[in-house]
Amino acid sequence: MQPSVRVNEISLYLRCPRLIFFENLRDKGLPRKIDAKHMLLRSLMLSISEKDDLESHLIENLSRMREELPLVYEVEPDELQLACRELEDEVAGIARALASNLDLLLPCQAEIDLFSDRLGLSGRLDRLAPGGMPSLIRTGKAPQEGIWKKDRLMLAGYSLLLGEMGKTHINQGLVEYSRQGLVRTAEIRGVDRARVLRIRDRIRQIRQGQLPDRPEDAPCDNCEAREICETRHSLASRFF
Repeated sequence: MQPSVRVNEISLYLRCPRLIFFENLRDKGLPRKIDAKHMLLRSLMLSISEKDDLESHLIENLSRMREELPLVYEVEPDELQLACRELEDEVAGIARALASNLDLLLPCQAEIDLFSDRLGLSGRLDRLAPGGMPSLIRTGKAPQEGIWKKDRLMLAGYSLLLGEMGKTHINQGLVEYSRQGLVRTAEIRGVDRARVLRIRDRIRQIRQGQLPDRPEDAPCDNCEAREICETRHSLASRFF
C-alpha cells in the first residue's frame, strides 16, 4: 500500500508540483525557514478557548509564547522578539474583529489528526469547529472576497477525511484569516472533493520519480527548491 498523501501537500502541489518531487527526494524534506510571526499567529489562534475578554486572553497567551516557543522551535531570539512586539500592536484589532465570530469557532477541538486508508489521505486539521466543520488557520492576507483556491481544496481534503470518519458529507468549512481577524464560511463542493482525489493521484505519480514540468507561473523567487530545481533543469538541457 502506498503511503498516504497529506492534505497540506495539496497546497504545496498547487504552489508548484516540482516541490512535491524535491520534498520526496530528500530524506528530511526541503529546508524551510521558520517565520516567527506566522508561528506566533497560528499558536495564538489555537490558544483561543474562551469568548470573554478576548484581548486580555490573547495578550496573556502571547506573553507565555514568548517564553515557551524557543523551547519548542529553532527560532532566532531577535526575530521572535520583533514578531512579539509587532503582534502586541495588532492584538487589539484582531480581538475586535474576531469577537463577532467566536460562536463559529468555540467550543472546538484543536489540531485533530485524521487518516483514511481507503482514501489514501491524512492530515492534521487546525480546528474542528461547532457542527463538525473543518476550520483552517491562515496567517497570510485574505482575498477581497471568499477564500483562496488552495484553502478551498484543503477544506475539501479535510471534509473527505471527516466524512469518511462520520459516514457523511461535510458541505461547509471555515477559514480563519488571523491577521485581519476574519472568519469566512465556504461551501465545500463535490467538484472540489473530486479535484483533491485527482491531485492525490498526481502526487503519488510524482513520488514514484516522475519529475513534473515547471509551471509558467511558478513562484521561483525565494523558493526553497530553486537551487536544486535549476541544477536539474541545466542537466536535463544538456541531453535534450
